Amino acid sequence: MNKEGKIGGILDAMLVLRAGIYFLITTAIFVLLFALIMFFTESGYEYTAIFGTVSVAVGILVSSFLTAKKIGKKGFLTGITVGLIVFALVTIISLIIDDSGFTVNTLFHLIIYVLAGAIGGILGVNKTSNTKYI
Repeated sequence: MNKEGKIGGILDAMLVLRAGIYFLITTAIFVLLFALIMFFTESGYEYTAIFGTVSVAVGILVSSFLTAKKIGKKGFLTGITVGLIVFALVTIISLIIDDSGFTVNTLFHLIIYVLAGAIGGILGVNKTSNTKYI
């Protein structure tokens, strides 16, 4: 963001790229973790949808947190934006792969992703890293 608070410039492109990298790394770590849990417990495939949703939601939360922390204001809006962007990308990819269309599950994912983004954004803005209590 520039001095007037408007979005534009190469800094914002780098911020969006950094947020995407945070999201991908965090999501990949959680997918790997859940895959290991499923492998060692031999649970089968009944929990894959839940684990996938949780992995993406945690990725959104971390990405929103770090992005809002970098921006320093409007964490709620930043988080909701990150959640909506990821929801749009996941939904488009899902519609390309599977022709089932929009379902109640799609609405559930929208709510989860937007809430995760909003929580991450609010926590990121309100994080005070230099506070000393003693």
